[in-house]
Amino acid sequence: MNLVDRYGPVLAAMIGGVLAAFALRESEVLDHTIATKDGLSGVLVTPQWAGTVAAVVAVVVLTVLLRLRSGIGAAATALVGAAAIGLPAVVAVATEPALTLNAVGAGLMLSAAAYSAAGRRAPLIALAIGVLAATVFFTVARLWRVPAQRWSVTLPGDPFYVPATVPLRILAVAVIVLGGIALITHPPESGAGIRPAIVGVVLPVAFLPLYAVLGTTESGPLSWTVAVGLAVAATLAGTWLLPALEGRVLLVGLAAAAVSVGYVHYAADAWWWVLAGAIALVAGVMLGWEYPMAAVGMVLLVLVTATGLLPDGGIFGAVTITAYTLVLPGALGLSVASVLSTTPADPPILVSAAMLPLTMTFFAVSAPLAVADYGWSNGYPTSESGPVVTVDSPLPLGIVVATVTAILATLALARRSDPGRVRVLARRGRR
Repeated sequence: MNLVDRYGPVLAAMIGGVLAAFALRESEVLDHTIATKDGLSGVLVTPQWAGTVAAVVAVVVLTVLLRLRSGIGAAATALVGAAAIGLPAVVAVATEPALTLNAVGAGLMLSAAAYSAAGRRAPLIALAIGVLAATVFFTVARLWRVPAQRWSVTLPGDPFYVPATVPLRILAVAVIVLGGIALITHPPESGAGIRPAIVGVVLPVAFLPLYAVLGTTESGPLSWTVAVGLAVAATLAGTWLLPALEGRVLLVGLAAAAVSVGYVHYAADAWWWVLAGAIALVAGVMLGWEYPMAAVGMVLLVLVTATGLLPDGGIFGAVTITAYTLVLPGALGLSVASVLSTTPADPPILVSAAMLPLTMTFFAVSAPLAVADYGWSNGYPTSESGPVVTVDSPLPLGIVVATVTAILATLALARRSDPGRVRVLARRGRR
């Protein structure tokens, strides 16, 4: 086995996962309140819409590619996806169509990457880690780039044109890698399962109206909580319709979505926090590969989510920062590698699970926030002596709901992993 056959799919999966998630996060517009003004149609300019489109496109196209077993088709998919993402760099595209176009491109690139990873444990882990890491730690990119202004509200007939989310040179390299690996990849003859593909499409489609009707940034705490409860219930129901392995994969994605309720900000000199987090991520993957401990990783995700309830500043603030910058990447790596280290999961449901933080944006985008206190500013930073890392959290209600969600995902994963042990623990708890 040469190096390309052995490591090529891992590289392609990592590149495709990172670029797809980064393109989606980078395309987020600055104003989300329009989603509540026109009902469902307003969701066309929110991260929720972008995540839904990308996930559905990725699952559907990947299922078709695996059924056809066409490396040429996968390479062409990567090319079309890159063209869709990069089109605003050469043609003026307004915000609303650009958001959807970018989401379609991200979904196509993700499906091409997942095609090469099908049936192989290490590439599937790389794919999931790439999507989750780029999603959860997207703010790290602000250390090396200037965020583009992507306004969603403009005067009628006067659209705001946005730049491409990924530079063309990077897209060209991605097409070469993804297309080249796809051409030499031979996925399993079994293709993709119908039930995992259906669950992978139905869940993000179900989240969309829940967000538009009940869970936007303008929703009240009660309405938002109902939306989250229904979304979590739908996800848990989906896990029981899947085989045990695919169900556990989906539960890890649910916990990853819940922990995104905390938002990490990195200052320019926080590079050593980023390096330490990357080391923790790799260590978690290696540990989970050798000693699968999915339940331990999930418990760590619960604890990280709960740290948002600690007071800001002082020792408590340091605990929250450490949890989100060091413990979280290790916990994600441990959880993902543990559930995938023994048997390859069905690729469509893996894609859907890794995309849950982007398709279930109730935690990362619309969790109830305190009323902002705006002051006058000349547009320049007010201080250069602030902390190098900070963690923003919503109101305690949002953190509690997210923590309960992570706990439910952990208990469900333990149930799917060892039903007998869970029944024994339940009986002991009643004594």
